[in-house]
Amino acid sequence: MTRKPYEPEKESKVVGTITCIPSPMAPDGKMPKYDLPATYRENFLSMLKGESPQWIPFYMTDVQMFNPRIIPDNIARGMVVDAGPMEGVKKGGLDMFGVDWEFIPLVGGSMVKPGNPKCPDICEWEKYITFPDLDAWDWEGASKLNAPYLSDDRLNDFTIFSGLFERLISFVDFEAAALALLDEEQQDAVHRLFDKLATFYDDYIGRIKKYFNVDIIQFHDDWGSQRAPFFSLDTCREMLVPYLKRIVDSCHKNGMFFHLHSCGKNEMLVPAMIEAGVDLWIPQPMNDIAFIIKNYNDKIVVAINPPKIEEEIDDAKARAICEDLVKSTLVVDKPRVFAFASSTIRTPSTMKVLKNLYPVSREIYSKL
Repeated sequence: MTRKPYEPEKESKVVGTITCIPSPMAPDGKMPKYDLPATYRENFLSMLKGESPQWIPFYMTDVQMFNPRIIPDNIARGMVVDAGPMEGVKKGGLDMFGVDWEFIPLVGGSMVKPGNPKCPDICEWEKYITFPDLDAWDWEGASKLNAPYLSDDRLNDFTIFSGLFERLISFVDFEAAALALLDEEQQDAVHRLFDKLATFYDDYIGRIKKYFNVDIIQFHDDWGSQRAPFFSLDTCREMLVPYLKRIVDSCHKNGMFFHLHSCGKNEMLVPAMIEAGVDLWIPQPMNDIAFIIKNYNDKIVVAINPPKIEEEIDDAKARAICEDLVKSTLVVDKPRVFAFASSTIRTPSTMKVLKNLYPVSREIYSKL
């Protein structure tokens, strides 16, 4: 992307509106459109392509989440985000594989009740698990409903619930899933399951591209706890990477980028992500993000989070903090930047910092 001079007055001017799916950022389905040197989408994609964008991409403004209700998993997980009316939309229930999820309002998400797994024996999973019929879903209707809201102004992000390990957990419960990755007597069955899942996801991803033409697939697969990953790097390489790579390749061949949504302290698993071809990972703050950026900056895009700031700060302090954050994303020999995640608790002072992201990063990047 050609670097353009920063024109503060021009770029702060509202020149129209962006129609979008209603969200906390745009409750009425409208966002102001500014006279920017590129669209939010163009700027974000330039980062994913390894180029240096005009300003630091920011998930809260640049990306539109899209989880249509025709996908049973989106209802089961309580994560429907589409253009249809939200009144009366169910949260929880059966996912696409017939697994029953319970929505927990306190945490804003769903879980499978443990103790009664759909598949009591992973070695015989073919007896218990039926793969979904993708032809049964109203792809044409969902495409028609949502097309006006999936604009070129923002990057459109489609979440796939669930990934390989999370899907295995949903079938057999957590302890059995963790053991199955390690037990030689069960590993062959896991390979068979993941092989079929990779083939299924290839078909699924092709339809997502055909009917919605989204830019990025967010693949939901948590790999760790607050302290450590659930499995070793070697286990990840043996049991997950071959199939994850096929799913990443499915995205790439359809012209989409792959965002691995993986909670937990998973920094030691970054080499596996890279080997699978993952484009973007947004690590939680317990990870050593500086270490990841230093060692893997040229191989994967990693997000950083703005700090949670409880004390009151003035505008000058907010700008100074923002300048430090923006400069921390730059690598001298390759000016590549990293997307800010939107999961930071929104204290008034943190929001002051976030409001400076565009002007501060735009000014800094224009001088590179």
